[in-house]
Amino acid sequence: MGETGQGPDGAEGRPKLLLHVCCGPCSTEVIERLAAENDLVLFFFNPNIFPREEHDRRLAEAERHAIAHGHRFLRGGWDHTGWLAAVNGLEAEPEGGRRCAACFSFRLEAAVGKAREEGAASFTTTLTVSPHKNAAAVNAAGEAAGRNAGVHFLAADFKKKDGFLKSCRLAKEAGMYRQEYCGCEYSMRKTA
Repeated sequence: MGETGQGPDGAEGRPKLLLHVCCGPCSTEVIERLAAENDLVLFFFNPNIFPREEHDRRLAEAERHAIAHGHRFLRGGWDHTGWLAAVNGLEAEPEGGRRCAACFSFRLEAAVGKAREEGAASFTTTLTVSPHKNAAAVNAAGEAAGRNAGVHFLAADFKKKDGFLKSCRLAKEAGMYRQEYCGCEYSMRKTA
């Protein structure tokens, strides 16, 4: 797992918050909301994204945005085999169903592990900024991961207060690549 954009830990007495980032465009508005009161450490762990080239493209956009705004950025790797095992038997589930819940859990368990390594007071995710993601399901997965690891999960629905619209505007202004499907090979079927 790599790291770029080193910054001070616990800057200006603000609590350290690990932000799981699903992609650059979704991170824009969430970073703006959280950065004033938290020392953010961004963590990209999305082994659900397929194919590898798509994963790497989204990773590069998220990293570019984080560094441009002075935030530490941690790369979580592409454990697609582990992700496939986590969703095994759920391949035929519809978008937003049990496969997505298993995917949220897989990624947020990695995020809470990284939050513990970093000594973060809490963690959260950009996943809820998307209108295609059920915030209650994402928050349930984050709260369970946090409870099991003893790290506070900041439950949120970042799509509220026009979060998604603002993220679209900010991403467009930054000239960011915006993907056309959620990420996994199963969500690709929906756009084909």
